[in-house]
This record gives sequence, structure tokens and C-alpha cells, in this order.
Amino acid sequence: MNGEHEHLPIKIVVTTEADLRPPHAGGGPRKDFGSRYADIRRTLLNEIDGLKQFYDRAFTESNLPAVARLRLSEDTIAKTHRPDYLLQDTCPIIGGEDFGELLVSVRPQGLARLKDFVARTTDSRLKSDIGKIKGIEPYTSEDVLGEWSVSQFKRLLREHEIRDLKFRLFTHRDRELDARLLHALEEMAGRYKLPAPIPLNYGAGIRLYRITLPAYEAFDELTHYVGTQSLSLFQYFTVSTQSTHLADLAPDQVPPPDPDRDYPIVGIIDSGTDPNNPQLQAWVVDRDEIDAPRVDQENDHGSLVAGLIINGRALNHNMPGFPPEHAKVVDVVALPSTGIREDILLETMRRVFPKYPDVRIWNLSVNTPDTPVINERFSTFAIALDTIQDQFGVTIVNSAGNFQEQPAHRWPRPDLKQKDRIIAPADSLRAITVGSQAHLTHNGACARSGEPSPFTRKGPGAAFVPKPEVTHYGGNTNANLQWTQIGIISLDANRGIAETAGTSFAAPLVAATAAHVAHAMAEMPSRNLLKALIVHSAVLHSPEITAADLPYIGFGRPPEPEQVLRCHPWEATLIFDLELPYTRRSFHKLDFPIPPCLHNKEGKVFGDITLTLVYDPPLDCNDGAAYSQINVDCSLGTCAVSGDKEKYDGGEIIPYPKDYKELFEKSQIEHGFKWSPVKVFRRRMKRITPNETWRITLDMHLRKPDFVPPLRQNAVLIATIADPDQKLPVYNEVVATMNRVNWQTQNLQLRAPSRVRVR
Repeated sequence: MNGEHEHLPIKIVVTTEADLRPPHAGGGPRKDFGSRYADIRRTLLNEIDGLKQFYDRAFTESNLPAVARLRLSEDTIAKTHRPDYLLQDTCPIIGGEDFGELLVSVRPQGLARLKDFVARTTDSRLKSDIGKIKGIEPYTSEDVLGEWSVSQFKRLLREHEIRDLKFRLFTHRDRELDARLLHALEEMAGRYKLPAPIPLNYGAGIRLYRITLPAYEAFDELTHYVGTQSLSLFQYFTVSTQSTHLADLAPDQVPPPDPDRDYPIVGIIDSGTDPNNPQLQAWVVDRDEIDAPRVDQENDHGSLVAGLIINGRALNHNMPGFPPEHAKVVDVVALPSTGIREDILLETMRRVFPKYPDVRIWNLSVNTPDTPVINERFSTFAIALDTIQDQFGVTIVNSAGNFQEQPAHRWPRPDLKQKDRIIAPADSLRAITVGSQAHLTHNGACARSGEPSPFTRKGPGAAFVPKPEVTHYGGNTNANLQWTQIGIISLDANRGIAETAGTSFAAPLVAATAAHVAHAMAEMPSRNLLKALIVHSAVLHSPEITAADLPYIGFGRPPEPEQVLRCHPWEATLIFDLELPYTRRSFHKLDFPIPPCLHNKEGKVFGDITLTLVYDPPLDCNDGAAYSQINVDCSLGTCAVSGDKEKYDGGEIIPYPKDYKELFEKSQIEHGFKWSPVKVFRRRMKRITPNETWRITLDMHLRKPDFVPPLRQNAVLIATIADPDQKLPVYNEVVATMNRVNWQTQNLQLRAPSRVRVR
């Protein structure tokens, strides 16, 4: 067998046209909810009358559409059970909020037609749709302001002299109606002598504006305007860093880059690196400070982040687990000492991403203060980050945020009722979100080595999407959030080394790892492939996680880059990089290679199989929790083949962690995790009855029937087959098995081995 430390290449499986098939028709007869029609009829009629009365003045004085919230019964939340037939010609669906909550467009004629259907229809399909509904209610000023009352919000504005508000205008998915709503908003601004609303670029389909109030007389009318979806404050990002200066920086602690070596580059969007530290600046490829003049800079946070990317392992006493290699940085000084408003920060990103087209990994260790994500919808800032990442083909690595309530808790942390949930923009679906774990401990520390840091915030993200995806070293603290001798060591803004702690410093270690992995490959990987490699390697090289661990540490901590990109003799890793055409969106590949050495003496199959699936679904920012519009699922199991027919018994590989269903209620799993664009499946097989043929399967489904799907959907699946005792020749036998059944494969092409080998 090959030597234990031999670098064996990951295999890329070449898919063929024969692997792609039209979706299985199936589905069975449409479920009928008509038996509930009589029970809900009277309630709905009263609520429709209430809607008419609530919007009577708006309908009388204008020709504008209003919005109502329609609540579905719990067992009708699935995509196939929406009351589309009833609503399409009455109150069309324009979006959603939480699972089972639809936003519908309300106009007098449509409301009258809806009332008529509810009152006297004999159509069985209409009765079934009516039976799906739990209730319908107006969209009020309380909905517009969220957790605030009108009086509370006005008092906040006056006390802090806040003039600029973030205004979200409803979209009715109708060009004429949407134009009317905007025109009415502009007329309102004219009546109150307000500056014209300024449109904000947060992404296609989301109508956001900056409204400035010279005085507050217009506030009440804005909150009650039928076109207002939300009225909120702009978030300001600041970087108030606490660190302990340990010593002046010695020359050997950050040596200069080797002029003959090509280094990966990580972009940093932060407070800027210390411009007066020549050892640090030797690693800065370029410094962009257009948006933050030097007189307005405070460089501690940016320097600490950069130091970990440049030389994180050496600064932390060469501790294993830290990325062992150096990387250079592009230093975007985006956060002045006074902070920056979110829309301005977004404009900075749109300016610098095309300026540095070769930088594909960007570290963003900033979070909104004290604004935990909610189940019902993704934050508008996260939506904007998703749009930017798609537009410029970059991956943002973002911190989960710090929970700073004292005293800090020991692990396992008690249930804090969502107070310690991740904060925006950690809910960005496209980004890699990073939590923190302790690397050092002592008697007074809240966490032992390897446990979640006492300050790291927990998932899930919006819509129950697993966040953070991964974790890394961000330090440890005692109950008073002090980190002496258990923190992270990096560079400060005083030409010295300093100790600190926070998720801000776990994120750059993942960003550096991702940059090294991408740089080691012969061609720049797609965003999906890079993210899949990071998550998959974290699963393989971390201790087994439970459902209780997942919200804090995601799927684990990614290893050193060298280990991400190699196989051991006792394991084989396969990559399936797929483009699923919508017309043939089922991927079936027979003869999945279970090696002979993983059959025991009785002929039964054993071993570890891990699957990681990553894809980038199209997104609908107006659909609330149903933001992700496509679900891709994966299964692996045995298959009996007879001629051109296959009897597939999938499900041998289960979602990971195996007890994840204990995290949430059934409906939250089905309509949240199910639609997550990152999925992991894992199983240690002990005595599975063998079958000659195994099949790997991917299937794609749409969230709602009226959504126009992409022509092709990219999805990356990484599979690892391993001997749990790390002895058997799995790699060689998997390769031989694939050759025997004529699977076409290629080696994952890397640059020279020195690019990934620890020096």
C-alpha cells in the first residue's frame, strides 16, 4: 500500500449526458383540502370585510394597491399547496415572510371577487384552496416598523437626531402598479418638502430608498402609506477593538515576502492596516484609502485581521491548526474611526471589487451591532452582499458576530432565547460565515480547547439555514471576557504584537485557508467548488458534531490547505462538478465505487461515507423565508438494475449531524434546511447488506410553480469513502473500481507541490 503520508490526488468524475434525466413525474394526486371549506368560510368572510374597512380610505382616495398577509394552515405550507388557483385572479401573491405567510396584492375589485368565491363557490379546486387558509389580515404600521411602535420610533429619531431612514417600497410584480406606488411616494415627499427619495442598490427586485426627514411631520404618513413595506434605521459599522499590547515587533516575527515566490492574495475590507509598520506593509499589495482619509483612520482592527492572514501560525507560536503559509493582502480602508453607514459600505465594495479582479476571496469581519437575524426574512444587507458576490464572482468570508453579555457562560451554553443568535450580515447565503472556537485554555477559561468560544454567536441563519458553516480559532475568555494568555496573537497599530479575541479573528484564518486552497489549484475553482472543499474538509478533519454543536461551530474547522487537497491511501475523495439543465434536472450515476476492501468476511459493507453538496440557487428577495428558489438534494444507496429499469433504495447516507432533526420542528426542517444551499450527509456503515450496484443521485426542485428557473443550475458534490481504522487500501481500490466500470475521471490539477506543502 502507498505510504501513509503520500499525497494522492482527489479525483474529478466526468459526467456524461447519460447521467442526466428528466425529473420523475410522480407526486400522486393533488391533495384536497375542500373538507375545511365550511369551517373557514365564515371566518374568512369576516376578515375580508375587515380588510375592506381597513383599506377603505386608501381605496377611496387613491387608485393604489394595498397588501395583506395571508396565513396558511401548518400542513399546507409545502410549495405544492399554495392557494394559487384562488389568488391568481383575486389577490395575487407578491411575496412572503415567515414560512406559511404570503403577502398578497389587495385591490377593491379583487377583494370583492375573493369574497364572492369564499361566500358561494361550488368549484372543488377553489374550495380546496380556501381550505388551505388559516386567516387573512391587513399589513399595518406595526408590520412596517417591526419591533418598534410608532411612538417609540419617533422618540428614538428625535432623541438621536436621526434624519436618514431606510425605506422599503412594496413590489406588486406589476410594472404599472409599482410605478404608481413610487409616484405617490414622490408626491408625498413633495407635499412635506422632503428631498427626493434616493434609490439604493441592494439587488434586483428589492426597492429600497434613502428618505431624509428635515422634520418628522411626514413620519406618520410614511408608516401608514399602503406602499410601505418597512421603515428602518441604517446600520452603522464601527470597529472598536480591544487588544493587549504584548511587545514590539521583532524582525523575524513577520519576515519579508520571498521575491521569487508567488503568494495568494486575500482582500480585506476593514479599518486599514498600520501604514507606519514596514514589516506589515511589505505584505500589502495595494492600499485603497479613498473612502477613509488617513486622519480618520484607526488601524488596530485591520492590522489584527491582516496579521493573521500574513503570518498567523508563526505569531501564534507555530501552533498546529493555524494556516501554515503566508499570504499577501489588498488593504481596503473602508471603515473610518467614526464608522460607516451600510449603503456607503456597499458602494465601496462595488468600487473596489472590479478594481482588483484577481482577488476572489474577501474578508469582512464586521457585523451590525445587536441586530440578531430572524427566521422570517434575510437582512437587506445580506441580500445586498449576495447580489454583489454574484455580480463580481467573489466569495466573502464573514464573522458570525460577538455576544458580549457578562458573565460569559461555560460550554455547553444555556439557552439564551435567541439573544446570542448570529447578526447580519452573517445570514448572507453566498458568503462563508465563520464562528469561533478556543485554541487554548486555562483553569479560569469558559471553554476548553476545541470548544466554541464563549463569545461566538450561534445559528441558524434566516429561514433555519445552517450558519455558521465552519469555525476557526478566535480565542477564549474567562467569565469577564478577558483573554490573557488564551487569546489570539496578531499585529496591532503600534508596530507591535498584541493579544485579542473575537469572531473577527476566526474569519481571516478561514479566508487565508480558502485563498491558499484556490491558489494551489491549477485553475481558479468556482465559488461552489471552493466553498464545498472548505466545508467538506472541515467535516473530515473535525470531531463528530451533534445537533447541539451545529449552531455554534457549523460543520467543524477546516484543516491546513495541504490536507484539503489530498487523499490518504485509506480514503478516496471524488468531485462531481455538475451543470444540471432544468429539463433534465435529475442526476443518476450508477456503479458508485464501494471498494472490495470495505466488505467484511460476511460480505457486508462497512466504512465511512461523507457527502457535501453546495450550490448557488436563484434568489427572490421578496419571498421572505422562501428566499432560496431551488432545492437540490442528494442521496446514495443500492440499486437493482434490470434491463433499462432501476429499483433504487436510496437513503443509506443520512443528513449530518445525524440528530439534526432534534433542532427544530418538522416543518422548519422541511422548509428551512431542505432549501439550504449547503448540505452534508454522513454515515458510518457497519453491516450494510451489499448490492452489486450503488447509485449516487441528485434531484432539483423549484420552490413555486410560477418561478422561471435558470437554464442550468451548478451544483458541486464531494464524496469521500474511507476506512475508519485508516488501514485498508481504499484509494487504489476505488480508482480500480471506477476504471472497471468505465467512469471517466481526472486528477484534480494542482500547481507545484511546494504551493501546498508545509515548509
